[in-house]
Amino acid sequence: MKTLKELREKAVADVEIMAITRALKLAKGKKTAAAIVLDVDYKTLLTKIKKYNIS
Repeated sequence: MKTLKELREKAVADVEIMAITRALKLAKGKKTAAAIVLDVDYKTLLTKIKKYNIS
């Protein structure tokens, strides 16, 4: 059985991946626009894209 911490980290990752993917689709692949949609710093978005290997 997974720990509560592991379950939380997985849930957060799943939601972030979904949100980033949708924002990039909405922004037609433009990362600056996706960052604005998500209300996050551009560098934060790039870090998460790399972390989750989103293309």
